[in-house]
Amino acid sequence: MTYFDIVRVDPNDHALVQSWFATREAVAARDWPGTRPLSPVYTWAALVLASSDVRRERWAAVRDDRVLGYLDLSLPFLDNTHLMNLELGAHPDERRRGVGSALLRHAEQRAAEEGRTSISSWVPVPVEGGAAISPDGSHFAAHQGYRTSLEGATRACDLDAVDDSELERLWDDAWERAEGFELVTFAGAPPAELLDGIAYLHSRMYTDMPLGDWDLQEAAVDGERILKEARVRRLRGELHLQAVVRHKETGSIAGLTEVIVEAGGEEHCIQGDTIVDPRFRGHRLGTILKIANQRAVREWRPKMRYVWTGNATSNTHMIAINEAVGYRLVHHENVYQKKR
Repeated sequence: MTYFDIVRVDPNDHALVQSWFATREAVAARDWPGTRPLSPVYTWAALVLASSDVRRERWAAVRDDRVLGYLDLSLPFLDNTHLMNLELGAHPDERRRGVGSALLRHAEQRAAEEGRTSISSWVPVPVEGGAAISPDGSHFAAHQGYRTSLEGATRACDLDAVDDSELERLWDDAWERAEGFELVTFAGAPPAELLDGIAYLHSRMYTDMPLGDWDLQEAAVDGERILKEARVRRLRGELHLQAVVRHKETGSIAGLTEVIVEAGGEEHCIQGDTIVDPRFRGHRLGTILKIANQRAVREWRPKMRYVWTGNATSNTHMIAINEAVGYRLVHHENVYQKKR
């Protein structure tokens, strides 16, 4: 018997949504200070505009019209249909009263009902010298039988602190190694002639990036899927900056990177997928892509300050590129997983 109800978050219930968001803010302030702040506009927009390949469910533990805890579920439906991702939090004033455990039981029940055999969650973890992350999340996950399946790290680049002369040196040095390639930058939906190559590289993200023991399987990303997601981003008011390098002789898209500026984002934005096709590695294309998109961010949003990115800790090559162009470690973020 609990002292609260678990209800679906209805976007049309203004009071419930306001309380739900206030609880998310309280959790972020208590557990993840010094990390990328919660985006109000994105959080509200995502209630009605989920990604084009994922179904989302939001649940809340509620008592007397007050949200005590939240549960966000992501259920892929185009691929990885065995998987469910979750995020949950209990208001700091309601800890150790069964809110988190009840929400997790509800998530596992929903997974069983949906035939999902693997449940995973990204959980911030403190690191020496980094942000003051609470260890509560990782301790809770481990206590509930979830095990670390992938160790990751989150870094931020302070664009105001980047040494522009060093960046220019890296840029020139990289292009000396990249003869035969050209750079294309754009915002929003990709041009038609780039679409298939970009889709191919996004597919490779599911197989090329280090996964540890995380039960993430291959995905078939095509141009139609890319365009559908571009439309969702546009409707959510996101600025999607992208850079690709193209091999001139073959026309192949050799690498890509992306930065997402969420609606209302004035200081913080997110580095998305970055990948170089294995056929074209060894030409410093990753460095070119990262610097190109950093410059694009400042061109489109001159006052933007922080770009955030995450990598598996075993991805030492990409981490070295990130460190070289100005990214610094803020905290670890691991995938905790349980299989049914």
